[in-house]
Amino acid sequence: MPDWGVIILTMKLTELQSLIKKANDSYYTSGTSIMEDARYDKLKKELEELNPNDPLLSEVGSTIRDSILQKRKHSIPMGSLSKALNKQEFDDWVKNNLTKQGVSSTEKLHVSLKMDGGSVGLEYRNGKLIQAISRGDGITGEDITANALKFKNSPKLVEYNKSPFTGFFRGEVVLRNADWLLTDPDQTSNPRNQAVGVVRRKDGTESEYISFYAFRAFDGEGNPIGETESELSKNMENMGFDVAPYFCGTVEKIWKWFNDMETKRDSMDYWIDGCVVKLDNIEKQLELGESSGCPKGQTAIKFTANGASTTLLSVTIDVGSTGAIVPVANFEPVRIGGTTITCATLCNWDNIDTLGVCVGDTISVIKAGDIIPRIMEVVTEGKNRKDIPRPTKCPCCGGKVGYMSNVGGEDSSSIYCLNDLCPKVVTGRIDKYLSSLDILGIGESVIQCIVDNLGVKTPSDLYLLHNKVNKLENMLLGDKVRFGEKRASNLIEEIEKKRKLTVSELLGSLGIFGLGKRRVVLIQEATNGKMDKLENWLDNTLVKNAEEAGVPNLAERINEQLVSQKKYIMSFLENGVEIIEPKPKQKLKAGAFIICITGKLSQPKAVFQDKIEKAGFGYVDSLTSDTTHLVAADPSSGSSKLQKATKKGIKVISEEELLKMV
Repeated sequence: MPDWGVIILTMKLTELQSLIKKANDSYYTSGTSIMEDARYDKLKKELEELNPNDPLLSEVGSTIRDSILQKRKHSIPMGSLSKALNKQEFDDWVKNNLTKQGVSSTEKLHVSLKMDGGSVGLEYRNGKLIQAISRGDGITGEDITANALKFKNSPKLVEYNKSPFTGFFRGEVVLRNADWLLTDPDQTSNPRNQAVGVVRRKDGTESEYISFYAFRAFDGEGNPIGETESELSKNMENMGFDVAPYFCGTVEKIWKWFNDMETKRDSMDYWIDGCVVKLDNIEKQLELGESSGCPKGQTAIKFTANGASTTLLSVTIDVGSTGAIVPVANFEPVRIGGTTITCATLCNWDNIDTLGVCVGDTISVIKAGDIIPRIMEVVTEGKNRKDIPRPTKCPCCGGKVGYMSNVGGEDSSSIYCLNDLCPKVVTGRIDKYLSSLDILGIGESVIQCIVDNLGVKTPSDLYLLHNKVNKLENMLLGDKVRFGEKRASNLIEEIEKKRKLTVSELLGSLGIFGLGKRRVVLIQEATNGKMDKLENWLDNTLVKNAEEAGVPNLAERINEQLVSQKKYIMSFLENGVEIIEPKPKQKLKAGAFIICITGKLSQPKAVFQDKIEKAGFGYVDSLTSDTTHLVAADPSSGSSKLQKATKKGIKVISEEELLKMV
């Protein structure tokens, strides 16, 4: 007779191995999480209980397959860490790996934030960055050197003890929230997925938005450059690298710091998923050795995911201002992190296929980064589950749908409405324009009314509303209330304030892919006058100067959009918009304050920037070596700017103090 116990055990092992392998491949290769961390950790614990010697338990990352990038071996292998999911497991790690090994209870530990990104290794020779390799399986990764040369925080020249440095760095590549919004946020469910995808692009597109945070450094012989983790962190900072915020103390103080960071995680401008704890003394740490491929002297403490299970009731389809068709999941109300959640975006149909989700399923919902509701996995398949079919026509206008190419030249994950006159696209484009230029007092309902009743089809038509005052005043809103003279006067006044625009304000507010206001300014500054006039943007000048402009991979696509929309862009001028010269860069007096802002103040940053510059001070978007003051909306937020300002001795002030200064 067959041994059913053995057969069932084998089936269970096979299922666990399959799920873990699938999760590894998705997470480390494509950057997509197909299940929440808690479930992944639970699966590995189950596998360890059934087969403690299973090779999957010590496997790091995922094998690189079918890559367009060259494979490279790490000079120093990249390992993995054990995980503690709660206080009990952290105490067990301390007891089993430190106390039992003779480490004193007063021994200092080093704890740092665990950045939610992708691990990368950098190699420097004689001070110069010569190679960058993605994590891969810890032994072999992909050569991403060309991309790393563009990273925000990977210095091109590095010195140590006043001499050109030869050695290696380990670190995490991340997209800060603000930088994520400058890439393709609608293509991925979170900045981590996007960051991993960006660093693997063959053409290096958008790598300039990637931030690198170093967490380890070795000399040419493979020795850590510091006797303690604290010293090592300071050395890396002095060499020009950013490091994740860290703290040094005894066990109890470490746990308190971890708890403090967990409460502040949603206010940070990057995603974190826990903390990394290490014995501060590196020599003692290494003497402890490894267990199952993980160093005994280090562990990761994971934050608790704010999640719950609920039932997927239906899926509605929304159309964004770009025409992207977005499936939105509606589920039984569930309370997570102090708020009641009833819906979450499913991003696109590729994501639906990956999740394998259907209407009627019991699903796991989390608040990603403690902010954004996300469906992580199917907990239980429903009895009468219904598929979520891909749209074959636009749900709004009934027009054709299809895919568009992303910045890498590949088809996007999202499906788009291809009809430029789709009502959702029309109102969305107008809304985006108004928001970009801070034109106030025109909400969605008003936009819909002026589109339906006053012939406004594009943002340029807004500048003709002054000829339709009577119709505007008598326009009936959805509740049949007359718009009225005062509201009409205020609306036209707000639009008239924005009749004089710079090239960056106009082009950067049109929703052109890859061309926001800031990028227009950067291109103008880089090309020394070649892109200062509007006509320069409409005659292929950008393509001819793509390298100089700093957009070699984007120029063709931006230019194609500009040329195809030339008639539309010129309609702004025909309707009375005047292109003006941008304000010249302010020449600061010697000793002038240089001010940066973090967090949301009572008014938009542009308002405060204007006040700062009018007072004769300088304004910067990010902290520089010259920054003298940081204005913090919330001094207790723990943001990276605050951490960096504290370390560099930059004075932190409030909004009220700023207003007194200016």
